[in-house]
Amino acid sequence: PADYKDVIITEIFADPSPVIGLPEAEFIELYNRSNKIINLTGWKFTDGSSTAILSGMFQPGEYRIITATASVPDFVPFGSTLGVANFPTLNNSGDNLELRRKDNLLIDKVSYADTWYRDEDKKQGGYTLELIDPGNPCGEGNNWIASEAEEGGTPGSENSVFESKPDLTGPKLIKAVPLSANTLRVQFDEKLLAEIPDVSSFTITPATNIVSVEFTGESLTTIKLTLDVDLVTRTQYTLAAKGIFDCNGNEIQADYSTAIFALPEPAAERDLIVNEILFNPRPAGNDFVEIYNNSDKYISLKNWSVSNYINNQAVNTKKISTEDVVIAPLTFLVFTEDINVLLNDYVKAVEKNIFVIDDLPSFNDDEGTVALINSDGNVIDFFLYTEDYHSVFLKDKEGVSLERISANAETNEASNWKSASSVSGFATPGYINSNARGEMLADKVNVEPEIFEPVTGQPAFTQIHYNFDAGGYVANVKILDSQGRQIKQLANNEVLGTSGFFRWDGDTTDGTKARTGYYTVWMEVFNSTGNVETFRKRVIVASKFQ
Repeated sequence: PADYKDVIITEIFADPSPVIGLPEAEFIELYNRSNKIINLTGWKFTDGSSTAILSGMFQPGEYRIITATASVPDFVPFGSTLGVANFPTLNNSGDNLELRRKDNLLIDKVSYADTWYRDEDKKQGGYTLELIDPGNPCGEGNNWIASEAEEGGTPGSENSVFESKPDLTGPKLIKAVPLSANTLRVQFDEKLLAEIPDVSSFTITPATNIVSVEFTGESLTTIKLTLDVDLVTRTQYTLAAKGIFDCNGNEIQADYSTAIFALPEPAAERDLIVNEILFNPRPAGNDFVEIYNNSDKYISLKNWSVSNYINNQAVNTKKISTEDVVIAPLTFLVFTEDINVLLNDYVKAVEKNIFVIDDLPSFNDDEGTVALINSDGNVIDFFLYTEDYHSVFLKDKEGVSLERISANAETNEASNWKSASSVSGFATPGYINSNARGEMLADKVNVEPEIFEPVTGQPAFTQIHYNFDAGGYVANVKILDSQGRQIKQLANNEVLGTSGFFRWDGDTTDGTKARTGYYTVWMEVFNSTGNVETFRKRVIVASKFQ
């Protein structure tokens, strides 16, 4: 008797037109990867709507072409061929194919998609999909590719793309998402064993009992857990999995066996707010919009949209995701079309807080609008931006984002927006805004440490910290010697955020080490309203004496 995966599907010809070199007829190819002689009589090949009944003996290591009865003469020259009545129609875009024993035991299953070709030209037809490594039959899409054979496929023989590509690592738990107050969807990165895991394979903290486990899809990558009590809102849970095996028998990786989740709640107006926007990127850059969860709720963005907002109407709406994307309380999420561009352009970008969407609304370089729309079509927040909100001291606004200063002030209050500071790299996607309003210190400017020893000391440098009640100040920072002469300039018309620091390594303008002694940090800040403040702080360059 054949066991699971003793016989596998190794080639699929779903789109025989245009003809490249193979007969213009659909087929699949089976391979006996076991050392058994297998009787296929009564076996079933099905796509769920049509079922073909197989027959004949199948030798170890043998390939067998399965096609419609009328197509058998066309395929016999290629190898051993079995014609069947009621051969399922193979959908070009993708289908769910199953091979079952006479007693209905599942032997193999392939849920293919046209993305598996990984070639836009071959995807149009005439080429087969080939399994790369028959020794890794559970590899899903990453183990399939378009045939490289000149004829378009290799029915009845070893595949043209044959390569050893073993799966030696266990599955990863990707995420857990509540479907309701007492059901949880658990997603893994690869196909699991067909045997349903026991409830003891999962634990939830805080303690929540699981009463049932079941697969929810044909891919065997998603599991539904049913709980005995409802989840509590505004509570973070941790799901841990153990004893979970992939299709090849590898156990779940310990470093990827947990997932954090929470029960989402509906968002009220301004629970989520527009927090930062880049609407005039550099020539090779990308726009982005950052939102902030200014509530204590966990909020799902499934079927939400980003749009423009004109005449009190959302237009040019772009869906964020059809899947559950949950944003936690007091956290950031950035929408952009290319994460790599953002990470390369901005040093403060936080990768885990960046979410790629296929298309953003258009944002004009001079002025425009952005709105956040929930799944019911309601506007949660919107911002009418203009380049006039940028700092008047900026020479070039290209590549500089506008940042919100206060999460609690009105979104469309002009004074609540400032250019991202030059110190932060001119944008902070996924990170706290450089202009975010902070707690004002008793001293707006502090030097720490006041005494340091350059080059060899601990510490070997000093930092000039600043903290203001609002961003948008421009600073000039100089180091003066005991005679009031400038020996070093640390900042020249630098645009500041609300807080930050400058660093002095004890060097002079010509690159030499400053002499031992007392110095003065002179800092002048001013803003567009003409408000000017000057600060003087003492700092000492020390030396070791033998």
